[in-house]
Amino acid sequence: MNSNTLILAAVLLASSLTVSAQLTDEKLAPILTVPRGYTVLKTSQPINIDGKSDDPAWSKAAWSEPFEDIEGKPEKKPATSTRFKLLWDNENLYVYCRFDEEHIWATLKEHDQSIFQDNALEIFIDPDGDTHNYMEFQINAFAAIWDLLLNKPPRNGGPSITDWDIKGLKKAVYIDGTLNNPSDKDKSWGIELAFPLTTFRYGGNRSMPKVGSTWKMNVTRVQREVDIKDGAYVKRVGANGRPVQPAYSCWSVPGIVNFHYPERWGVVRFADETENSLDFLNLEDEQLKLTAWKYYYLMQDYKSRVGKYTPDLSVLKQYYPLVNFDDIEQVILRGTENQFVLQAESKTRKKIASLDHDSKFDFRQIL
Repeated sequence: MNSNTLILAAVLLASSLTVSAQLTDEKLAPILTVPRGYTVLKTSQPINIDGKSDDPAWSKAAWSEPFEDIEGKPEKKPATSTRFKLLWDNENLYVYCRFDEEHIWATLKEHDQSIFQDNALEIFIDPDGDTHNYMEFQINAFAAIWDLLLNKPPRNGGPSITDWDIKGLKKAVYIDGTLNNPSDKDKSWGIELAFPLTTFRYGGNRSMPKVGSTWKMNVTRVQREVDIKDGAYVKRVGANGRPVQPAYSCWSVPGIVNFHYPERWGVVRFADETENSLDFLNLEDEQLKLTAWKYYYLMQDYKSRVGKYTPDLSVLKQYYPLVNFDDIEQVILRGTENQFVLQAESKTRKKIASLDHDSKFDFRQIL
């Protein structure tokens, strides 16, 4: 999504959380769900990047769950299926994604254009999981890409660094059908990628994976409606004369129309070739993280209404009568009217989830 789209998404979020009605447990629920997890198996077999998944290595990788609507609304179930697979070795992270689609089209061919203006795959990766310094990657059916780096989410003022490029990227798109030909019905297109692991050194030492490492990651799809006019695909236009909003779907559901909430992305765990346990997320740990994020959202919403943060959690408890504060004893808040740091602590598990007003996140064991 480009800056204008991000601004629109931020406005829509502010409208849904601030202007319409005060925050409640019901309104918070969609953005406080446990993310999905995926185990990335290591491979010693070669992978030919050709847009197909017929290399023997891919047969060992599990398919992800089918993508869901970005808000997780059952009534907005995606019209077409999308799934992906991941593998890794000592040099690369490999991605294969399949888009079922009857009409495959694309218009953009140049590097670092707003690729999401076409139908597109978008991938987001935050190697150290702190919501800062993460990669966004977009690719369309022409295999044109937009790769960019964000030092923090746009909601916190993070700029899009477009002149950052992925050196050594391998990419390919395979189309089961014909591109930009409305006279027939296509079946699918496959996107195959090899991201050099050196790409992710911007995250520091923790960013280079080893067996047992976890990254925050989401794989998403932008699907635009088109009409066929004069033998060509044309983006469908709404009553306002502008192209209708696309359908956004993804692997790990954010719960709002905004992909740039890194805490809402899924968790991928790097494993060896013989790993057979795909369920690795600890639900108690994930719930502790969600508790920290709950109070972050409350603090940000409070500031949007009052114009400043509060250093006193009891103020939030009084201000939001329809929010459950049974977990308030787990949370420590330190701050002023302009900034804050909060921690959610589990004494039984000896874990702490902490973050600040800039959404910089950390999760660690208490010694």
